[in-house]
Amino acid sequence: MLAAVFREFGKPLSLEEVKEPSNGLILKVLATGLCHGDLHLIMGDWKYDLKIETPIILGHEIIAEVIKSWGDFKEGDKVLVYNSIGCNNCKHCKIGNYQYCERVKVLGLHLNGGFAEYLQVPTEKILLKVEGNPLELAPLADAGITAYNSVKGIGENDNVLIVGTGAVAIIGLQILKTNGAKVTLVGKNWNKLWKAKELGADDIIYVRENEPISSKIDPNTKFDYIIDYVGTSNSLSDLPWLLDREGELRIVGEFGGIISIPEQLIVLRGLKIRGVLYGSFNDLKSVYELYKKGKIRIPVTPYRLEDINTAIRSLMEGKIFGRAVIVP
Repeated sequence: MLAAVFREFGKPLSLEEVKEPSNGLILKVLATGLCHGDLHLIMGDWKYDLKIETPIILGHEIIAEVIKSWGDFKEGDKVLVYNSIGCNNCKHCKIGNYQYCERVKVLGLHLNGGFAEYLQVPTEKILLKVEGNPLELAPLADAGITAYNSVKGIGENDNVLIVGTGAVAIIGLQILKTNGAKVTLVGKNWNKLWKAKELGADDIIYVRENEPISSKIDPNTKFDYIIDYVGTSNSLSDLPWLLDREGELRIVGEFGGIISIPEQLIVLRGLKIRGVLYGSFNDLKSVYELYKKGKIRIPVTPYRLEDINTAIRSLMEGKIFGRAVIVP
């Protein structure tokens, strides 16, 4: 089968004919989203934090087809694949937060992922039967889950600032509007900002590279929640000052930023800071239900598997709105 194999940090993926998986539950890959996490892995940004053994097939945002009946799944079923497999014994696994398991195995990181024609998964428990366009459904398996988790508990009349215009931010925006929140979105790409406006943002704010976000916001405006889907030192530098009393900063993006907050600001305003990593299998079910009801739209740009390195370059250059989706 054809696969895009990750062999060396900082190099294009290698398009190769490799042996098809033959044991366990085999799925035919229909589409796999290209995530910024894949870029971080390829460029070696996380090599000191995450152990990855090459060669390996990346791709963790997967929709596939069952090719042989297995358990509750029948041949021809479309399934979204939840990518984290935990130990099932630790406190995190027992409540369904497999992403925090110390022994977690992630498809496309520890196990071969979806940038291939076929995929082997260790258990049917990570599969969710779905219906619809595979191109739109694939991003739900990571971007959708993360977005859903990142906006939990935010609702009617909450004033929210979103930082970023990537796929997760765009899905998060739509869920927030469904929940009745007021949403301002800030970014550095006018084209993506206007598209976000079309998807429901109440206000959009353009900032230049390295320009403080606070310089573009009325000093009297404060937010109940700020969700940073970027996570650079620049994006994080002044966000705490924009929070209202008892406000909450949620950090989703993993671009290596460092946050520095005066202790008194946290105490006197009663601020909260929360990191958001992925989400649960139940979050996958919930975001899929929103998709089925037409509450969220997933802008996608499809690429053939043979063109995956072109897709990677386009994503690195900020040319993709929504999700690049790789189709075998």
